Amino acid sequence: MNPLSIFIYYARNKRKALPVLGILTLAVFGISLTLVLTATIFDGMRGFVSPYYHFVVIGPNYNKKYYQLDTGLRADVRQSQHLDVYAPIQTSYIYGTVLGIPTNYVIFGASDELMPRMLQATDTTLLEGRLPGARENEVALHDSIMKTRGLKLGDEIGRDLNREDNLDGKWRVVGVIGGKTVLNLVALDRLSHGKTPNEIILIPRAGEMDGLAADLDALKTERATIQTPDYWNQFIERTLNQYDALVTALNVVIITVLSLGVGLLNMIYFRQRTSEFGILAGIGFSRSFLVRRVTLEALALTVVAWLLGMALSVAVYQILDILVFAPQGTHLSIFNLRLLLGTLPVPLFVWLFSIATILWQLTRLDPVAVIDRRD
Repeated sequence: MNPLSIFIYYARNKRKALPVLGILTLAVFGISLTLVLTATIFDGMRGFVSPYYHFVVIGPNYNKKYYQLDTGLRADVRQSQHLDVYAPIQTSYIYGTVLGIPTNYVIFGASDELMPRMLQATDTTLLEGRLPGARENEVALHDSIMKTRGLKLGDEIGRDLNREDNLDGKWRVVGVIGGKTVLNLVALDRLSHGKTPNEIILIPRAGEMDGLAADLDALKTERATIQTPDYWNQFIERTLNQYDALVTALNVVIITVLSLGVGLLNMIYFRQRTSEFGILAGIGFSRSFLVRRVTLEALALTVVAWLLGMALSVAVYQILDILVFAPQGTHLSIFNLRLLLGTLPVPLFVWLFSIATILWQLTRLDPVAVIDRRD
């Protein structure tokens, strides 16, 4: 084997390689933690808006102090050729949790005839129990919310039992809904208390959601809130960008400090190897060869550290997901592009800073002086 191989060097100098390797591995793991947790929170937010990718809800714009829908808007909405179901609806909120953080989810007050259509439109199914009736305060909740709150059929929720709930009184859970869309249902008459609902739901024909959304986007008015997918996408992007800015700022600080620390550590190690590089230069190895050598050494170390950090992260998060979070109705978002792109700057910037510090010392290397000192 080549005696100048970087692998031989690291095999013979474990005390120098292992500390740097360990620091970088733990750094990748630490940064991945912030990325996985925020990605999981983002998935929770997408769960909140998931029903609105299958139908549209229109209600008065309460922020502008409008409390009833304009009759003209109602008539215009009915003109869409992509519309299949037009029905009154009332919305409220209940809470679930994402990583233990209370998060509001929409619960829809719908008629007996509308509930099966909403299940069909959102590709959800009734896993247990039945759909709520209008004689008593009953709800059907999504399976994920049941798990995060530790509920089972027959349990009761509501503001009388928990102030986090937005539903007045006590409501008994009679059904569990399953599927990717977080759909929660309650009888319309129980939620509206017999009053005329001030919201409407629009369910498109099969495969025509985009067409319906385009028709409704053209009807935008300050008097009403038209909750199309575009409306919620703007809300999500605005909110997620704020989180991303905070996480990015935190990670930049961590990577900067880490790069400085590891770079200085590599500088110390390089100074201990001045004789080695001086002799190599003195016996005829070019400066470009020495540059390639230290570049490859630093690159190999940082790449291995990144791979070990990613492997450690995935293993730990999968164990936590299976044993801790999945039974509680939350799944950690592990395999995603966000995790890959967010951790890559760790080996990249550490490598660049390490190379910069070592190259600066190589430019000042005097082979003759090194050999004279050895003599």
